[in-house]
Amino acid sequence: MHSLLCIFFCCLFANVVSGQSNGGQKNDVTTKNYLGYYHSVALAEEAVVAGHYQDAISRYQALFEEYPYNNPIDCYVAAQVSSYMGDSASCLSFICKGICFGLPVQTINNNPHLTSYLERIENPFIDSCLDVYRKSIDVKARATMLSLIKKDQSIIRSLPHGEHIYGPDGYTLKDKYRPLWDSLLKEVVILIQASGFPAQKIIGTQNGEDSLFRTGPNSVFATYIFIHHGNAWNQEGPILWTELLKGNITPQMYGVIYESSNGKHAYNNPVHYFASRPCQESRCKKVIQKNLKAINNARWEIGLGSYEVMQKKFESLLLYYKWCRKSSRRNEPFFDFQCDLAFQGR
Repeated sequence: MHSLLCIFFCCLFANVVSGQSNGGQKNDVTTKNYLGYYHSVALAEEAVVAGHYQDAISRYQALFEEYPYNNPIDCYVAAQVSSYMGDSASCLSFICKGICFGLPVQTINNNPHLTSYLERIENPFIDSCLDVYRKSIDVKARATMLSLIKKDQSIIRSLPHGEHIYGPDGYTLKDKYRPLWDSLLKEVVILIQASGFPAQKIIGTQNGEDSLFRTGPNSVFATYIFIHHGNAWNQEGPILWTELLKGNITPQMYGVIYESSNGKHAYNNPVHYFASRPCQESRCKKVIQKNLKAINNARWEIGLGSYEVMQKKFESLLLYYKWCRKSSRRNEPFFDFQCDLAFQGR
């Protein structure tokens, strides 16, 4: 029964993604407005952190049926919640969906919620879902993006002790580094224009072959180049918004790029996304307390859930890490939301 379920989903997704990429072709997967998708994800996550697990599962099911492309991160979270509820059928369906959209088998196997479910699916059927995924991504764009991020990381990871790529303001590139990141940004923009923003939907997820970024259902290569550039959003904001509406870039990536550009910081801009992670500094917390409504409105406009929900997601993620290390004795449920972009790389 479990294998038949995977066959069904793999055949279904093969029809959905046929012609999507490998040749950079566009179809309904890229033309549907994905802001509604992100809003639905935000509501599902709100239900999860509130403990309304069955409501969350129902929201994920409806969402995945409505939109042809499902972010593998969302499939991953939905599978964990279903596992916690003992809903085997939903968990298996979300796992199969996730694999078809790039959820790494290693990520599933490392998750204590999911590893036993993965064992129920026969290898040939996992392979068939992986084949659907591989045929859905733009392999040429992926190879180009990997070559670009390696240039980025060759500098970032070899900086002498105490050296930074930015000047005294903390966000403007030093003159000796600007030509490189201007060139990298230019190449990424050319890639966006040709294929779409090179994140998980277009080039697939991180599988470790770059030896730089951890394996997972995300794809942050281009995002890190935009972040390191320091002025990228000011130059390319409109094209990034278009890519968000296509579902090619996530709201969190969009918000992080915005906030990393030219000092758009919580302390000098009352409307801020806080897209990366909850703030810890007392001064920052005062800004949030003062502007929480405006912050949440801004977050919703780009498809992010409320700041309060984000805090609970990170609390749940921290407990998940402790659980995996067998250092948590707490009984409340906790899930790997894959919400910490800073944990993906440098």
